[in-house]
Amino acid sequence: MNEDHEVFIAPGSGFCKGVAFAVQKALDVAKNKKEGSVFLDGELVHNRAVGERLYAQGIRPLQRNSKIHGGDTILIRAHGISPKRRLFLEHFGCKIEDCTCPLVRKISRIMEANRHRQIILLGDRNHPEIEGLCGYAENIRVCENLKELSQLIAEVCQNKKTDKNFLDNKNFKGTENWIMLCQSTLDMDFLEAAKNLCGEKNFSVEIFDTICSATKRRQSGLEVLKDCDAVIVVGGFHSANTKRLFEKMKRQVAAVFWIEKVGDLAPINWRIYPKIGIAAGASTPQSAMENIYGEISKKIA
Repeated sequence: MNEDHEVFIAPGSGFCKGVAFAVQKALDVAKNKKEGSVFLDGELVHNRAVGERLYAQGIRPLQRNSKIHGGDTILIRAHGISPKRRLFLEHFGCKIEDCTCPLVRKISRIMEANRHRQIILLGDRNHPEIEGLCGYAENIRVCENLKELSQLIAEVCQNKKTDKNFLDNKNFKGTENWIMLCQSTLDMDFLEAAKNLCGEKNFSVEIFDTICSATKRRQSGLEVLKDCDAVIVVGGFHSANTKRLFEKMKRQVAAVFWIEKVGDLAPINWRIYPKIGIAAGASTPQSAMENIYGEISKKIA
């Protein structure tokens, strides 16, 4: 590497414990399977390289035309599923292996234990984790941003009729008995801003910080990249936590590139960037980061 250039990987990048658990369990199931096929209900994690690795081990996506037999196995994705979806899978009469992230399971237990209360869930409403969690209670409002949370607080405090996004409109009344949780990979700044907003509006709500520790380390690790000339964010293009890393870095660094693998590196002169940082989402394999680090090092040598 040229001594005038520097390339380094941000602390906390790569597989979190939940992803590592899910991937290893899926691989173990495929390896130890004596008979029948192994099917995966959705993407195990949002990373194409991981998906290709699982496919190479004989794990196939569960589809409408899949023929399921009693000796087969269905894997539940790391993001988890709703109780209703689990019942549907159990109806096939085969073995179910749960690869749900332990923290996501913890969040679902909190929601189930508080199903009699009004629940605010911060996160991406179309993300599979949120979709699955919404099956554990009825009175849930998903808020993707502060504007939606502010609107909810105004509706509740003013005792107005709620909009169509409520899953059960008639139960959202009063300002008591509310709880707030969040997607496990939520941006820490969003949660902090949500807490402040509730305080400013005197909105009474019990807040559960359900952001995983790995996500916090990953987001905090971005601080060391803010002085970089360029940052490469590595992760699946459908990965919510990778998207948050990318958006956060774009607010701090002029040149930010989002790629999935080393082959996606832009055909540019990387030598114009004296200091290059690499950050990776929770479902990005260590090998992907090492490959990109090696390739960039060659390009600036």
